[in-house]
Amino acid sequence: MSTTLPSGSSMKNNLRKTSIPAIEGEPFFQHLRSLKDEDRHPLNCQWEITCRCNFKCVMCYTDCFNTPGDIARELSTEEIFRIMDDMKEAGVLELTLTGGEPMSRPDFKAIYLRAVQNGFLTTVFTNGSYINEAWIQLWTDFPPHGIEISIHGATRETFDQVTAMSGSHERVMKAVQLVINAGLPLMVKTTGLSLNEHEVLTIKEQMKKIPGIHAKFNFNIRPQADGNEHPYQYQISDQRLEKIFESDEAFKKADQDLEAALEGCSSTCHEGKKQFHIDAYGQMQLCSRNRVNSYDLRRGNFREGFYKNLPVFFCPRKKPDGSCCSPA
Repeated sequence: MSTTLPSGSSMKNNLRKTSIPAIEGEPFFQHLRSLKDEDRHPLNCQWEITCRCNFKCVMCYTDCFNTPGDIARELSTEEIFRIMDDMKEAGVLELTLTGGEPMSRPDFKAIYLRAVQNGFLTTVFTNGSYINEAWIQLWTDFPPHGIEISIHGATRETFDQVTAMSGSHERVMKAVQLVINAGLPLMVKTTGLSLNEHEVLTIKEQMKKIPGIHAKFNFNIRPQADGNEHPYQYQISDQRLEKIFESDEAFKKADQDLEAALEGCSSTCHEGKKQFHIDAYGQMQLCSRNRVNSYDLRRGNFREGFYKNLPVFFCPRKKPDGSCCSPA
């Protein structure tokens, strides 16, 4: 199915007419600050709108569903629009569009503009390979809350080895420069692997030299969404990881914070209370790491799923008050 969109000034005018009205910032943030941990309100959604991707990253946890059959089962444009409208009515504030590669959907422009029209603070997680001047112009006209692009290596050889795609390094770094030149909000992120462990410190230094860029790193690999543990073969050994941490205290602290959240539940997240996850097939879940239970948004409605089903979904790290400690 294709979606025809207006272009240029007519698109701007149409969106301005249909977007939700602006509100005063301080009263709104006072309301957010008044929400208690035990309050249940859907503030933040991470939506995996597709599992298709033009890269084949070795550690990817959704690539197991990057098949013609699975892609055919994904939500249609109309289904996404209906769920988005239900989320808007329920008061969702932040929306992250991810994948797979979300920009690989032929209707991604329509999906992105619907998110903006609905007033969501919209962040796009992308590999960057589809970003061009046309996308930069659209994002300049209708700015995202954030753009996040993965940097897999400091050199072409390592980067392309991680993505299993020749030329990926050049395409992604060109995209990064386009986003920076446009003054759009950009975060780059790197997952430390056995394939790029020798370059993570170099990547950090390279990113520090680029004005207007923020960077984050993690060394945590998860199994594929179907349970396959294939990605673990690219986990950096504890011995080598310790050497990296000895060279960079910030890396060490970030890893310690993650371990504390996973094992000791020292920090409380809001999965299922303030945050939730939707997969490419319309299944609402507590978070992207936990797909044990799902609510089918294709057949049901958002409020029923969020307020009646998520509270009873199983989470191995759920605390007595109903919150959990698993990072999304």
